[in-house]
Amino acid sequence: MEPQTALAVPDEDNSITVYSSNQCPENTHSIIARCLGIPENNVRVITRRVGGGFGGKSIKAMPVSIYNSLKI
Repeated sequence: MEPQTALAVPDEDNSITVYSSNQCPENTHSIIARCLGIPENNVRVITRRVGGGFGGKSIKAMPVSIYNSLKI
């Protein structure tokens, strides 16, 4: 099993960069923006190659990414 992980890094101008291990960064991107109450263009989600997860990494890593974003 692959671990779910994320790193949220605040940036200037009320922006945030999130490094996430999920396969669906576009959903993570919009949910983080809504949770933080900032425009979507202030959120950047970066995902490296994660391999075949058969859909499991598309949803399961999202709470980890959002939680790390909110902790900043």
